Amino acid sequence: MESPRIAPCDLTPEQRQKWNDTLSMMSWVAPGFRHIWYKLLTEANKNGKSDYFAVMSKDVPIAATDGKNVVINPESFFKLGLAQRTFVAAHEIVHNIFDDVNLLHRCNKSGKVPMHDGSFLPFDNANMQEAMDLRINDLLINSKIGKMPDVGCHDQTMGKADESVLDIYKKVYTRDHPDGEDGGGQPGPGKGGFDKLLPPGSSTGQNAQEAASERNPGQWAVEVSAAQTLEQMRAQGKMAGALQRMFQQILEPEVPWTEHIRSELARKVGSGAYNWRRGDRRFISRDIFLPSQSGYGAGWIVVWGDTSGSRSDSEIASNMAELAGIIDDVRPKRITVIWCDAEPSHIDEVEDAMDLQRIMARGVGGGGGTSVDPVFKWIEDNAHEPPDMFIGFTDGYVTFPKNAPSYPVIWASSTDYTYPWGEVVRVNKRAQA
Repeated sequence: MESPRIAPCDLTPEQRQKWNDTLSMMSWVAPGFRHIWYKLLTEANKNGKSDYFAVMSKDVPIAATDGKNVVINPESFFKLGLAQRTFVAAHEIVHNIFDDVNLLHRCNKSGKVPMHDGSFLPFDNANMQEAMDLRINDLLINSKIGKMPDVGCHDQTMGKADESVLDIYKKVYTRDHPDGEDGGGQPGPGKGGFDKLLPPGSSTGQNAQEAASERNPGQWAVEVSAAQTLEQMRAQGKMAGALQRMFQQILEPEVPWTEHIRSELARKVGSGAYNWRRGDRRFISRDIFLPSQSGYGAGWIVVWGDTSGSRSDSEIASNMAELAGIIDDVRPKRITVIWCDAEPSHIDEVEDAMDLQRIMARGVGGGGGTSVDPVFKWIEDNAHEPPDMFIGFTDGYVTFPKNAPSYPVIWASSTDYTYPWGEVVRVNKRAQA
């Protein structure tokens, strides 16, 4: 599905002069950001049919970005002072550094926002855009890059530069929805901001999913590293702490475990296809048309839920939330969940997220010692052919078979335990006893 195409416009001679002044000021106060702009957005900018380093269009408030270009409304942008224009331009660049457009796109597609503990909140577009703006504006203010326009949002009680955007979203969403998902809370007092994030491909007329997939993480890492060097040179070794943390977060990311598991599954077994002729029933009632998924991304996934005494109820509940994400995102033909400590207590065939609620209401048993041998033995005795993948949610205090099975294994581990084989994803990591 193509994104609505924004319409480019031209600049007056006076606006061109102010635009050149803005670019010059960017070179002086934020050379690293200007470098990223030039290196990573000008190629896509040519597709946007603009000669101004950004796409000029009256279809946005003051500024915007779609992950491919920075978009500027000349009628409102050039009413701002030079320092404010510099702040706005830097703000759009940081959206692209954080890859906010693609995060927003993914959340919009799924209708939910993943939390670091494995749970989810419903997706609210305005709340997410505000959360992203709060983090960026605090970073730029602390780094003394330009001056925030009066319409910008800045509230450190709601969001700081060193906070995760997911944690900020939780605060903003809770403020506006005090009664939870079904409470229908009234919008809070937060300001609307001076920009908005557009669907991927809005400036180039591309399919949104195609535009989102074209981002090259390796290329971004190289240019962000160069930008860090430029900012260090400008600051003469005294770079603002918020800016240092931003570069460290981008160049040395700590990937949330939920995203890591999703990416591993998508890489190994796929995620199915989309049917644009049939809408996703979860969103039609909300006047949102998203394609339904068709086909399957995997055949059979076996999940082991470690129910030993060393595992808390909160860890197991978090695992259940992630299983819901696996069902929605990967669409396997079959998911078998084996709850086991020293012996299996329950074996569940899961078809949808509602099954997980039924399982948690029933209970999963366990509480004794731990061995994964009975799990692999059950697979061997009951499978006509091996599963596409095995995922074990555990703390690692386990008796392991000597040899790894022939199918892929992911240990979703809550500790730093060293596993004898298989891939390891650290989930809600806690210290070993």
